[in-house]
Amino acid sequence: MHKHRQERVLSDTAPRGGTAAGLQRLRRWMTVLLAAILLLSVLLGIAVWKAWKPLDGSASSSASGASTGSQDSGTLPVPDNSWALTVVSPSEKISSSFQPQLTTYGSVQVDKRIVPALERMLADAKAAGYTLQVTGGYVDAQTQEKLYQKKIQAYMQQGGKTRAVAESEAAAVTPPGGYSENQTGMAVTFPSDASFLASDGYHWLLNHCVDYGFVRRYTDDKEGRTGLQDDPSHFRYVGTYNAQTMRKLGLCLEEYVLYRHNQSVSN
Repeated sequence: MHKHRQERVLSDTAPRGGTAAGLQRLRRWMTVLLAAILLLSVLLGIAVWKAWKPLDGSASSSASGASTGSQDSGTLPVPDNSWALTVVSPSEKISSSFQPQLTTYGSVQVDKRIVPALERMLADAKAAGYTLQVTGGYVDAQTQEKLYQKKIQAYMQQGGKTRAVAESEAAAVTPPGGYSENQTGMAVTFPSDASFLASDGYHWLLNHCVDYGFVRRYTDDKEGRTGLQDDPSHFRYVGTYNAQTMRKLGLCLEEYVLYRHNQSVSN
């Protein structure tokens, strides 16, 4: 009787076939799940490595391009501030030591150091569907003085102004020889007619000029600092970093040069 009861207990505690099969299936699923997790971890690691590797390569390439100034790198030449930030205005005569490095670009002359940036800006504008035409560039002192005297005569004859008043007003539009930044070769002008100034091409120029180192030089709100009236067609090369910083800070060239001076003194 006792032996019979013991056999029943052993029979009751033995794993049933269904339960054993379930445990086996669970082990298989856990094995598959662990393998999937390991595989996913490996793939994730490879993806992260690939994502970081190009960045390191591009950074090295950019650094190399910046140091060599290669046009193939896609970077513009870094301006030398001793010339790119030269200020010439009705109240500040151009230095006798300043000598532009002139070259012919289209139908005008400009300083050859701004040509790479100017060419790229016009090429990118064309790629965007806009043809920008440079209509003015370098003007020598003698020609500038003739333009100034002509403007004085026009104010006196057509406006009935005295010579003193005509000279003052003319200087705010066409400065005399030696006081116009057109003598730097870094200023360029575009068409000033109303149709161009209202065109999409002009708005592209306004929006993107700083990306190529150019700023719209004379605006109404800065007339008190520049000494010249608003001129939407006049753009000046100052270098890409400087142009972008001037826009960010809302400074004209006179203000920016003073800002840079104060920064260097404080540092």
